[in-house]
Amino acid sequence: MGALALSCTASQPLAAQAQGRPTAPDSAARDSIARDSVRAQMLGAVRITAVQGGGPSLARPASVLEGRQLDRRRAPSIAATLAGEPGVTARSNGPMATQPVIRGLTGDRVLVLEDGQRTGDIATTAPDHAVTIDPMTARRIEVVRGPAGLLFGSNSLGGVINVVRDDVPTERLTRALSGALSAQGESVNDGGVVNAQLRGGLGAFTWRTSGSWRTAGDTRTPTGTLPFSDVRGHDVGAGAALVDIVGGGYWRIGAAVRDVSSTYGVPGSFGGVVLPGAHDGGVYVDLTRRSGRVDASWRAPANDVHDRWWPRLTQLTASSQYVRFEQSELERGGFVGTRFGQLMANTDALAQYRRHMGVPVQGSVGVWHQWRDFRAEGSYTGTRPGVLRSSAVFMMEEWTLDSLLSIGRPLRLQWGLRFDRARITPLDSTETRLVRNVRTRAFTAPTGSVGLTFEPRAGFTIGASATRAFRPPAIEELFSAGPHLATYAYEVGNPELRAEHGAGADLFARIERGAWRVEASAFVMRVRDFIYQRPLVDSITGEPVRDQRLRRYNVYQADQANARMHGAEARMTWRAPMVRGLSVDGTLSWVHGQQQASNGWVPLPAMPPLRARTEARWEGARWSATLGLDAAARQSRVPLAPFTLGATTCSLHASRGLNAPALLPAEFCGTPAWMQLQGSVGRRWMLGAQLHEITLSIDNALDTDWRDHLWRAKQVAPQPGRNLRALYRWSW
Repeated sequence: MGALALSCTASQPLAAQAQGRPTAPDSAARDSIARDSVRAQMLGAVRITAVQGGGPSLARPASVLEGRQLDRRRAPSIAATLAGEPGVTARSNGPMATQPVIRGLTGDRVLVLEDGQRTGDIATTAPDHAVTIDPMTARRIEVVRGPAGLLFGSNSLGGVINVVRDDVPTERLTRALSGALSAQGESVNDGGVVNAQLRGGLGAFTWRTSGSWRTAGDTRTPTGTLPFSDVRGHDVGAGAALVDIVGGGYWRIGAAVRDVSSTYGVPGSFGGVVLPGAHDGGVYVDLTRRSGRVDASWRAPANDVHDRWWPRLTQLTASSQYVRFEQSELERGGFVGTRFGQLMANTDALAQYRRHMGVPVQGSVGVWHQWRDFRAEGSYTGTRPGVLRSSAVFMMEEWTLDSLLSIGRPLRLQWGLRFDRARITPLDSTETRLVRNVRTRAFTAPTGSVGLTFEPRAGFTIGASATRAFRPPAIEELFSAGPHLATYAYEVGNPELRAEHGAGADLFARIERGAWRVEASAFVMRVRDFIYQRPLVDSITGEPVRDQRLRRYNVYQADQANARMHGAEARMTWRAPMVRGLSVDGTLSWVHGQQQASNGWVPLPAMPPLRARTEARWEGARWSATLGLDAAARQSRVPLAPFTLGATTCSLHASRGLNAPALLPAEFCGTPAWMQLQGSVGRRWMLGAQLHEITLSIDNALDTDWRDHLWRAKQVAPQPGRNLRALYRWSW
């Protein structure tokens, strides 16, 4: 989990019990309290945070989606829900096959967590794989960008996404039963999703169960329907815990299970034009994920005072998880091309403490271990099985320096150290013409981060941080030797790959003055031995090398080169002083990436273009409304295709007809600028102690023909057209 903790925040009923105060409101205040607390009473509060304490922190979430804002943004995938947040975009291979991209980095350089634990799926291994979390089950989604993400794992230089669901309950409830029912429909694919939650408690015992069921047809675009873009599936879970307060302290022990199943399409053609290496139409992916976890935590009374140099323990947390994952990739007729299986277990323990070194110090120290057994089979697959064992020890401290320097303004120093070891063992050592010397590989490296935040005046915070990161190659990058059905590629590993080593630095500033709040950051990253997939070219003909069996898949081999990235992000919010609840919010994200080649520095593939989002929002007690624009600039900075024959165009029209040139793969094609209009209106009301909410939203209101740069079928197909969404929620 890293040196940042998942720390529990007691709800009002639990806090009231701890202080010996009554929990029931008087009759005059009941209605106003119910309007804002029905959900809070139903769901606990868990947030990614550093050690407890006020003031600025380098590790606080950079972006948070929750409440009404989350309701308006819920999409079929976590990546699509977050797209448009500062620094966040989505790599898409269909409505479900999407992965988050943070600062231009994706795959396992971005860590996706659910309640602080890894998901155990294989979403990071290929662009056709899905993140197995339904956004309808989320209470809150948090993003930690840049160097602070290192505290969760050595390979998360891009950032961390944490989906908060509270599968293991975190608070003690006074109500025997509460719940919620949500239903959402959308027009662009005739889709719908239903989510139900129940929660209750008796004394120290608290339980929770939830489930969502989703179905959708093929997606309509402004120029036609995209085949193989349908989906159906469910996401069901239950958990229970014993939660109690003893002497002002807190302890909890609990467990949870979850079952996820989904069948979704990966498009391969549109309008009669087939993507390079793809099947006409596409393929289907069928997956299941079953997991169980056990959590335990203890927190000392908050009013303890400690002014000695030796550590005083304030909190202990431990968690263990086991995941069984299976995925099949199906051609037309249900023929299984590739079947993946993975077993994963991980355990972590964290101790938080306080001490006094002339200044107050808060810190944490922990251990983490993961075991992953990855298998692959099928009629014709080149993905090899392997076992990964990873371990880490880590430590982080935050020093409050303002009292030592007598400056009278908050000044914080945060530093962290981490030591990781990974061992990857292939279970099939068969050598091929392209993959030789298959053997066990081990990787070890220290990583760390240091940062400083300073508040020179009230409402103005500045800071800087630096990080060293480390990522060992993945099993697939080392040992693959064959076709991957749903990525339309013949993938060749490289057993000689070295580990990536990255360094990053951030500068940021936050200003809060009157009605204005502005946050801005600039970053730079350098990655030595950056791993990427290089298309092989026939040195004689100049054509792409294709697989020998079917002569259809382009061959890609894992390779390495130094890479560098820099960029900036900003968010500005203005709250109208004369109109209560009215605000305007705007975000801006930009990243520039290059990799080193024999002829100098060339563009990194799949770098998102400049993107901006603005939204006027009014939030009343009962009504809410938004109107916004989402836009992206033209992206022409793409690597030059190495082919001289065989695949030479990005144009859909140029690839039609006999003897027409073949389409280039997506990574060599740019995209034009686009802009979309969006809006929503919402209404909430109380009936007794029950809260009802309706949110109506429209995306791409003008039915714009647009292509996101990270859309892998952008050469042939636009993305979704006008979409009307309706969400109803009933909480009691």
